[in-house]
Amino acid sequence: MDTRIFHFKDERLSAETAPSCILYVIVGVEGFSMLVRNRAGETLALEAWHFSKPGRNFQDAEADIRIVFGQTAFLAFPYEKILYAFSNPNVTLAPRRLFDREQLDLYFKLLIRPADFNYAYEAMPEFDCFLIYAVEESLRNICRPYFPNGRSIHLAAPLIRAFSTLHPRTDYEVMVNLRNQVAQVVVFDRQNLLFFNTFSFEHPNDLLYYLLMAYDQFRLNPLETPLTLAGNVLEDSDIYRLLYRYIRHIRFAHLPHHGQLPAAAVSLPPHCFFDLFTLPDIQ
Repeated sequence: MDTRIFHFKDERLSAETAPSCILYVIVGVEGFSMLVRNRAGETLALEAWHFSKPGRNFQDAEADIRIVFGQTAFLAFPYEKILYAFSNPNVTLAPRRLFDREQLDLYFKLLIRPADFNYAYEAMPEFDCFLIYAVEESLRNICRPYFPNGRSIHLAAPLIRAFSTLHPRTDYEVMVNLRNQVAQVVVFDRQNLLFFNTFSFEHPNDLLYYLLMAYDQFRLNPLETPLTLAGNVLEDSDIYRLLYRYIRHIRFAHLPHHGQLPAAAVSLPPHCFFDLFTLPDIQ
């Protein structure tokens, strides 16, 4: 069953004012989150849901996604612009020299079973690579009636970009965004992207294992190399306390410069909504 973990809607947001607003949505196998901002950059709506059984494919979350669409009336407002990002593990990076846009399915031959997937890609020239992802056609069919004029992307691309510019670095750094029980892990060497992967976990020990595995892969010392956290994790949580036993330098991500939380969310650390605010402006 789905659980709404945060809800805010400004009284100024209505079907009449929506044509001057932008809707940002993250549709994931682990949850659903959305943000509405007006032209002045004010946040008029902010909402997040967790799904009780995060899966690898969208079939696992289809029923929960339909419930969110059915229960959230302002999703159907006539927004000026809409950007929705998919969040699932069926995503990979390919170096530019090895990229073939005519055979996107081959990048997932060993990762997913053949199915009715829609394959797409996004160039990431700042890292000399392409991000390739697979989304079930059934999910796109759910989204299209709600977002007929919307633009779709994969969350991994803006997330990696935002992490890369979060703060200056002179050495290695590990960064992770937590969405429910899913961890999106990134490793940088200064501004060079070395690693991106998505892991599902049930217990804090599982998350620790995946993070230390990333440290070990690049022979990094967890007592020296910092870890940046974003998403649904708090300093007084079991996850944080366990990570701090093994990783000494932990800091929380801050929102991009244009990020602005509503007053109703001041009690929540900004890093909880980091991924929503990494979604790019729509031209």
